[in-house]
Parts: sequence; structure tokens; C-alpha cells
Amino acid sequence: MRESQHHGPEPRLGLTFSQAEDGSVSWHQPVADQCVDPSGRFATGGLAVLVDSGLGAENHRRRPKGMWTVTTELRLDLIARPREGSTGLGIRADHLGDDGHCLTTRGEVIDDDGKVVAAGLVKSMELAGVVDPDDYDDEPPWPSALAPGTLAEVLCLTLHERRDGPAGTLAVEAVVAPEPALANPLGNLHCGVFAAVAEVAGSAVFSHERQVSSSSLDVRYVRQIPLVGPVTVRAEAVHDGRSWGIAQVVTRDDRGRVCAVASVTVYGRR
Repeated sequence: MRESQHHGPEPRLGLTFSQAEDGSVSWHQPVADQCVDPSGRFATGGLAVLVDSGLGAENHRRRPKGMWTVTTELRLDLIARPREGSTGLGIRADHLGDDGHCLTTRGEVIDDDGKVVAAGLVKSMELAGVVDPDDYDDEPPWPSALAPGTLAEVLCLTLHERRDGPAGTLAVEAVVAPEPALANPLGNLHCGVFAAVAEVAGSAVFSHERQVSSSSLDVRYVRQIPLVGPVTVRAEAVHDGRSWGIAQVVTRDDRGRVCAVASVTVYGRR
């Protein structure tokens, strides 16, 4: 078997996969510092690449011959943190179908004892003529190349707080460095990486004393996110109540067009 040439965000986050004789694929992600955000909490965004890659792969392998797939929607809901001492997470996929234009798979992120940690859904659009899909169908499993550090460090991410307007509304800007390992096969920012960044930035809008019990992430990808330079992701609070908060997160290209938009919901009393 040839060596894997894949150098994307999956091995950088420690994700690996194995394929059974029946064609089914098993995914594994360690529970380490890459699941921790800058405030020290467990980051739901640390699961975003696992969900995008694991569920997106189920869509991709069911696509029509000669077609490519890109993620257009991603949903991720944290149900419970991994238990103390967990050695890793897997994903259980349930492909829902193909309407001739989009494929949809839902699934569950499971702890090593079978406990459900999160629920996810990925919708993928079928495209023709984007790339030769045969070059990627036989990609062998890659070795884990888990980068050291927290989720922000692994994603080459810096956060900046800003106060806008007369009321001094808090906004958080997350800047992603143009690290090639964060790109998808087309050279743009990986959809799972944007989802992870959106969750980190959206959660950072709220006060760190909030005791987070759960969180949700809902992403729509409008167009490709170029990775030729730093990518700025901006988060603003839509609701900041006693029991939960909602943030809207957006990234734009150099022409000011929206590339992706996300909603981050954080549950937990202050």
C-alpha cells in the first residue's frame, strides 16, 4: 500500500480512520489539549473536524460516479463532555439519502465506552468538474500527527476583543493563519476548521464565568474560504441572558462577500 499524502487538519487534530472489508469506515480522535479552548473549557469546536470528516465521508462515498462533494451545512450539538480518563472518541454514522443534488448524513460522537457525547449532521452538495475524485478515493489511512497545544494553537488561531458602537458591544475577531495543513484538498479553508473556529470565537463573546453545560453549533457554507492569507472570523452576541447565550459568526472574502455564517449557542448560568 502506498503511503498517505494527506497533510490536512485531520492528522493535525489526531484524527485517524480505518476501513473494514465491507467498506465501512471507523474514525478515532484522542481527547487531549486540542479539545480545550483558550478559557480552559472543553470546546465543542474540537469535535467539528471529526464530524465534518466522518459524516462528510459517508456522503462522499455514496456520491454519483465522477462527482465531488463539498459541505454546505454542518450541525453539532454537545450532549455531555467525554468522561474523565477517556482514551478517545469515535463516530457512528447514519446516511439519510441523496436527492440528486445533496447528500445528508447524521451521526453521533461516542466515547470509548459507547456513551453519546455529541450529535451531528452534515449536508454535502454534489459537484462536477471541480477535481478528479479518483485521486482521493484510494487514499490510505494516514498516521496521527497531533499538533501540541490547545485548540486555538492547533488551528493557528489568535483572538482579539473589540468594543463597537456607542454601547460598546463586545465582538471577538478570530484570525486564522494561512497554515497549509488547515486546507481542504481544493486548497481552501477546511469546512470543519471554520466550524471549530466559529465555535471558539462565538463562545469567547460570553463571559468566562458562565458555567457551560452544553453548546450547539450550526454552520452554513456559502462559498469557498480562500486560505491565501489570514482568515478573519467575527463573532457578535445576539442574546446574552442569564441561562444561555447566542452568537452569530461570519467570515468574508476580500471583496466583502459572506463565505460562511454560523450560530453558536452556549447553555449555562453565569
